[in-house]
This record gives sequence, C-alpha cells and structure tokens, in this order.
Amino acid sequence: MARKNSARLVSVDFLRGVTVAFMVIANNPGDTMYVYRELVHSHWHGWTAVDFIFPLFLFLVGVSVALAVRRDVPEATLWSPALRRAGIIFLLGLFVNGFPFYHLDTLRIPGVLQRIAVVYLAALWLHLKLGRQGILATALGILVGYWLLWTFVPVPGLGYPTLDKEYNLEGWLDQMLLRGHIWEYDTSWDPEGLLSTVPCVALALFGVLAGRWLKRGGNPDWRNVFLLGLGLHLAGLAWDEWFPINKTITTSSFVLFVGGFGVMLTAVAHRLLDGKNHGPWITPFLALGKRALFVYVVSQLLAEVLYVTKLPLAICQGKSLHFWLFDGFLGFVGDRYVASIAWAVGLLVVLTVMVMLMNRAARALRM
Repeated sequence: MARKNSARLVSVDFLRGVTVAFMVIANNPGDTMYVYRELVHSHWHGWTAVDFIFPLFLFLVGVSVALAVRRDVPEATLWSPALRRAGIIFLLGLFVNGFPFYHLDTLRIPGVLQRIAVVYLAALWLHLKLGRQGILATALGILVGYWLLWTFVPVPGLGYPTLDKEYNLEGWLDQMLLRGHIWEYDTSWDPEGLLSTVPCVALALFGVLAGRWLKRGGNPDWRNVFLLGLGLHLAGLAWDEWFPINKTITTSSFVLFVGGFGVMLTAVAHRLLDGKNHGPWITPFLALGKRALFVYVVSQLLAEVLYVTKLPLAICQGKSLHFWLFDGFLGFVGDRYVASIAWAVGLLVVLTVMVMLMNRAARALRM
C-alpha cells in the first residue's frame, strides 16, 4: 500500500512504525490486571491514548493509498492486485481470530485486519473516482449521515434511538447478520462491527487528502495543514457535546478528533523527517513501519501460543508458558504495573530485532 523503495516517504513509514509499536505494547501486557489507564480502552464514551492507535492506522491506510496509487492509470490494472491484497489481509484476520483452535461455528468474522481490508478497498475506490472536493464532501457526508442515523433512527425492539452500551444499532445489526460470530468478550456487539466500519472509511479519506498533499510535495504549506488538522481535532471535541466521542462505535466526533490528530502528525512528521538526515534512532521505527502487518500478526499469534501452552503441574503449578516466563524474567519487579509494561516492551524489542534482520537479509539478497 506504500510506494516502493526510494519513493517511500520516511515520515509515513515512521508514523506507521510508531503506531504498530504502540499497538504491540497495548495488546500484550504481562498481566492484564495491571495495565496503566492510558493503555486500556475507554469503557464506552470518552477516550484514552490507546483509543487512537488503530484509528490512526486506518488514517495511514488512506495516506498510503494516495501515495501509492496513480489516478491516471487504467483502473483495470489496479483492481486485481488490490483485491488480492485485501483478500489476503481479510483471511489473515480470520486466521488470527481462530488461532489456534478453529471452531467454525463460533469463529469471529469481524476484526482489526478485516476492517483494514474493507476500508482499504473503499478508500482506494473513492480515491480513484473523486477529486479533492469530492473526497472531502464524501467524508463529511458520511459523518453527518452517521450522526443522523444514531440520533434519529429507533433501535429495533426498543422503538427509540439510543447510544446505550448494552443495546444499540451497532449491536442490533451485528446480532442480525453475525450472531455467534462476533467478539467473544461481549456477545451483544463487536468493536469492529459492521455499522462502525462505515465512519472508518471517512477516517481513511482524511488520510487520502493528507497523502495527496504529501504527493504534491507538501512542505511549503505544512503549517496550514497542521492548523487544518487542529481545526478538525477541535471540531470533534466540540461535537462531543452532542455526539459523544466513542471509539467502539466510531462516532463522527471521534473520527474528526482522531482524523485531525492524524493530519497534525502527518504535517509535523513530514516537516521534520522527509528529505532530512536521520540518526540511528529512527531505524527501528522504519523497520516496524515497513513490515507493520507482519509485526501485528506475529505478535497476536505469539501471545496466543504463550497463553494456551500449559506447562506440567510438577514444574510450575500448571501455569501457562506466558506467566511462567513473565514471573521468571520480571517477577523480581516490585511494581506489577511496571513489570506488565516491561513485558510488552520486551516483546516489541524482540519483534523489532526480527524485522530489522529481515530487512537486512532482503537488502543483501537484492545486491
């Protein structure tokens, strides 16, 4: 989804790398009972730092689409590889959801990778069809329409519109179409459900606009772009009064809030990184950014293996391999919160070294 080799922008790889790094840390605490508040998703309305992570990745999907795809080439040459890429990502998501015990009758269909695949295709299609004003109008139209839907459309079975966590339009639609195949931790709705995927397309479209700006050269008016992002961010914060910021159902205010933040990050990263000399500090983030999908999938699979692998009772009281390693390496740390995040950072370091070695091997093979 990004341009190849020398055409890649350091700022985009860096932002993607930082995003996936935080994703790994947030998803893999040493002990889920001891996690800092900002690394726990908001219960419903409101936000924490971790609520920005996956939406920012979707924003960067839009950025990458705009950078990678030329609108002046025949569409027929684009759709075959795009559909193949999206299909692989979607199937990887199903693979991760079911791993390691695949029960098809209860396999969760929505998921992080599945949403990326759908949003990618939607953003690509709209990028090819629409100019800048059309993209902006479509994004805003989606957000206004989504607000109207939640504000005025009665929830079937209730007879009135509601943003209640226990029963709402998102949950009703997920139950109608995906009953038995949604998030196992709350069977009433899915955090990557069907309805909330629609405003995620608007989020990616803000990324498309940012990517088009980068493709045009960006730098001279980066301050104006930053201020535009700040305006979107503040507009989302203001809208929170009437349509609460909510990551789970991806409210329109949340999209503006996070999308504006993404625009600001893009402007600043472009100004500071693109066309500049960098120290070695940036290398790990670039490696993660170039192999973000690999890092995410491996982190999810590895975490699941560690949790489901039970050691013999005689060795360690039947603990999982995860807690045996966690206690063995970090049991001496008095503060359980510190130990928990240290485990996540350790996993991130392992994955970073892995992708850096992969990149080095790939370069050697090309020589």
